[in-house]
Amino acid sequence: MIKQRELRRAVKHGERELRAAGGDMLSQLRPRNILRDASDLARKFARDDVLQAYIAPRIWSLIPVLLAFVMVSAVCSVDIMFRFARLASGSILLKGFALPFAAAVWLGGMIGQIYVFAIWLEERAAQRNRAERGIEVEMPAGFLAYLKYSRALVPWILVAICVAVPLVIIARYAPLIALLLFTVSVLAPFLWGKYDSRGEREES
Repeated sequence: MIKQRELRRAVKHGERELRAAGGDMLSQLRPRNILRDASDLARKFARDDVLQAYIAPRIWSLIPVLLAFVMVSAVCSVDIMFRFARLASGSILLKGFALPFAAAVWLGGMIGQIYVFAIWLEERAAQRNRAERGIEVEMPAGFLAYLKYSRALVPWILVAICVAVPLVIIARYAPLIALLLFTVSVLAPFLWGKYDSRGEREES
């Protein structure tokens, strides 16, 4: 009987936590909060000494990652542009929206990928600083906790709409190209992280 009560309490507690996390994540979609979170992150890169000390010696090694994001977003936007123009072939007015629509897809993909990558870099810099100072901080595990505490819901939505959806569309007729683009977008930051971690171990 006691176990059943404890189980019910645990389930109710988990439901409350899930609702709280869901409400917090949904609040990230408010325009005011979107602007606040973006400006806070930009301010950290401009003024935070810890983050600047981490980024400065790595700035050149970050360029290939950014170029990978540019390439993936460019291919996705060009494919969307031609598909949009083909679907709107019967209307000159609609065909005129093909280029602006493709530009919006490219811009959204770039902002989303760079935003997610910037959040990851900020967290790596903070972890490195805490490790140097002997401070241990346990962060809740799981993707939902990551979205909640990193304020990364909006950029991930941009990545899903402007990168993942176009890649799925490309995969329908050119699966190898879609797989290559997906691999580039994932491997670029992953390999950079491996390279950076190896460099830190060699320095220490």
